Amino acid sequence: MMSLSSDTSREESVNGSVVKIVMLGQAGCGKTSIVMRYIEDTFTPNTCTTIGAAFFLKTALINNKPINIRLWDTSGQERFQSLIPLYYRYAAAALLVFDPSDTLSLSKLKYWQNELENNCEQLPLIVIVANKIDLDFSIEQKSILLKVQNYAKQSQIPFFQTSAKTGESIQNLFRSVLEKVVEEQKIKTYQEKTEWDESFVTNKNSTHSNKWCC
Repeated sequence: MMSLSSDTSREESVNGSVVKIVMLGQAGCGKTSIVMRYIEDTFTPNTCTTIGAAFFLKTALINNKPINIRLWDTSGQERFQSLIPLYYRYAAAALLVFDPSDTLSLSKLKYWQNELENNCEQLPLIVIVANKIDLDFSIEQKSILLKVQNYAKQSQIPFFQTSAKTGESIQNLFRSVLEKVVEEQKIKTYQEKTEWDESFVTNKNSTHSNKWCC
């Protein structure tokens, strides 16, 4: 079992293992909602748009060892895409999120997979996440969802179906990702690079400093 805490100090980061996770996907697919459901177990219907990226900290216990999670929620807007490589650099895991009811969201999956494969010195664990499964999908959308699931299986990419609104499979998603990261020892890649994130953050644990509400 994994125990969770939303507070992580610099001292804990030094003493424990550090895992960097980045959220990638089209604007509106629910990345921020997934993060907030995981971090605070809350859901806001009209979530503010992420500007650039938002940074979150969380502590988990995997195999009775503390894991300090540094979670980057990136913007899905086109104008910020040139900045995204700064955020997935040294990531242990990348969660590619899409909304099965949004064709543009779906088309971005392969884009982000290619970005990671072409630009990362060491490829992070790639995970595909179909969010908003609480929606009543059409037959066509269900067919698309099945195709993505089959693609993930054939490509040996972990695939999850989640609902940030209801909380379905959110905890299981992150627990599974962390267990896989630890199993593959991807934590070592980022453990030696912790200073990089420190230089990027001016207000840790702030969930609003990089948001823009219309």
